Amino acid sequence: MSSHAATRSRRTRKDRWVRAASWSLVAVLLAFIAFSLVWRAEGGRWERVETPSMGTVAPVGTLLWVKPVDFASLRPGDFITFHPPGSKGAIYSHRVYKRYADGSISTKGVIPAPDPWRLRAGDVVGSVRMHWWGVGWIVTAAPVLIIGGLIVAAVRSMLKRSWRLPATIILGSLVLTVAIGWYRPFVNAQQLAFAPSAHGGGADATYVGTGLLPIRLQAQGGPHVDLRDGEVGTVHVSSVDKDGRLRVSLRPAIPMWWWIVLVLVCFVPALYSLLIGLPPLSAEDESAAAAALQT
Repeated sequence: MSSHAATRSRRTRKDRWVRAASWSLVAVLLAFIAFSLVWRAEGGRWERVETPSMGTVAPVGTLLWVKPVDFASLRPGDFITFHPPGSKGAIYSHRVYKRYADGSISTKGVIPAPDPWRLRAGDVVGSVRMHWWGVGWIVTAAPVLIIGGLIVAAVRSMLKRSWRLPATIILGSLVLTVAIGWYRPFVNAQQLAFAPSAHGGGADATYVGTGLLPIRLQAQGGPHVDLRDGEVGTVHVSSVDKDGRLRVSLRPAIPMWWWIVLVLVCFVPALYSLLIGLPPLSAEDESAAAAALQT
């Protein structure tokens, strides 16, 4: 097979892969848009969980799919979204805790004590029909991702074809790095309590994980506990540091499978070039390459 025939074969194979991937992506996006439009037309809405009160049921960064609900049908345990009485701007998502004889209901999150209010029909936004773990972070980072994507597309349009793939990889990685560094979706935790121990000596530190990856809560010179998204953990701190203070540290507790995934992602460009092939050099690039070899 001649070099020109081989090049045409690679180009044809690449075009097929690109067309198949493009049409698959378009089909998925159109189906999701259609589903979202129907959801919205039926009165549905979306809310992002911003506090850890629902624990592992709906951790921080979860996207809630909420639809209107008949207030009279609510029962203890139902997951609802509501406005606290007298505060129409604030939105909470907790479970129904009790129903009272006067028709009102009380609510409670998984972690905190029962809420101090009672709700009536006008306070309830709807019931939570679906909760998508982690997707709320994508919604939050959407402005950075969209603006970054437009910048990447604009830069691509100004480059030669042979430079577009490496530029996309580099700039796309930079956009993701900015979004991750700004919003910190992967590794985070929130302190719930740091109080003297009931057994005397030292203190008990209680935290809840609020990141997508596990985090390790480590007492100064003492025990540790690993927390997943929405999990609550406590460590007893009895040793003081050089300044005489009780301290705990928080650091990632990333499992081995996550490192394996990261390594595999690093090989995606190489896999792409192996299966699909790099874009052919333009005539100008070929001339420059030939000139470089002759020198």
